[in-house]
Amino acid sequence: MRPLLHLLSVLLVLPGVIFAVAFIILGRAIATQSIIGVFGQLLADAVWVIPWGLLTSCAVVLLIALGGMFVQTRWLAGSCVAALGIISMGVLLALIVGHSNFSLDQLPFLLLGVVASVIGLWFLFTERPSAQSA
Repeated sequence: MRPLLHLLSVLLVLPGVIFAVAFIILGRAIATQSIIGVFGQLLADAVWVIPWGLLTSCAVVLLIALGGMFVQTRWLAGSCVAALGIISMGVLLALIVGHSNFSLDQLPFLLLGVVASVIGLWFLFTERPSAQSA
């Protein structure tokens, strides 16, 4: 049951991480303040993201998901899920709250990251090996 719960937390954290990365990339492109600069920055980011970022992120997600399948590494995988959830929620909250059209209707989207982070932190505290067993 715990490996399934870990996989659920990995799946719940992915939308928030994807949106946070997309907003960071778009923010970098918009900061150039010209249409040519926006396209140039998006092209430069795409040239790097497609071969390296996409491959690396898929490998990291796979390693985190596989780490939750084993009792010895479940606490580490849970801490990675919690860190991803907290960081992506922080980025999204900074963007949502800083925006002039902020409404409370936007906050339920963050619920996925909160649930994933809580599950990851629960694994961190319940599955962590004790110092006496080492």
